[in-house]
Amino acid sequence: MRALLIAILALFPVLACAQVYTCPQVYPDKDKPAAPLTGASMRQAEPSPSGYMTDEEAAEEGYDAHYAFDPDEPAWLVCWYGGNKRVKGRFHDGHEWNQRMASADYDWETKLAPRISKCTVQTREIKARNPRKSTWTVTAQCQSR
Repeated sequence: MRALLIAILALFPVLACAQVYTCPQVYPDKDKPAAPLTGASMRQAEPSPSGYMTDEEAAEEGYDAHYAFDPDEPAWLVCWYGGNKRVKGRFHDGHEWNQRMASADYDWETKLAPRISKCTVQTREIKARNPRKSTWTVTAQCQSR
């Protein structure tokens, strides 16, 4: 019992530093037409066009992208909306892996908490009977240094 308590206490600081971010399902700016969520990426520092992606991997019903950041610089989750070009994935055991949307009309940025050092962005498709009616979800799980 004591070993379990020590293990939980050892993991507590790691768990306490975790942050979770999600993209809104519909483009949130009222000045532009409503557009569905179609993907996301991360970026750091104003002049940089993208984050520092370290790895991307196929996942069931989508993909995961891993990012590493300088924890002393601000970073953003960039949600994409209105894409209409779907890139098919590969089928395995009745599920599609690594599918994505290749374009977007608008993006929406969410600034991350200070001192974030790494994030995994999980992009997933929720399939409908009509493929044009499928929706996408994006969740970023981030940790600080």
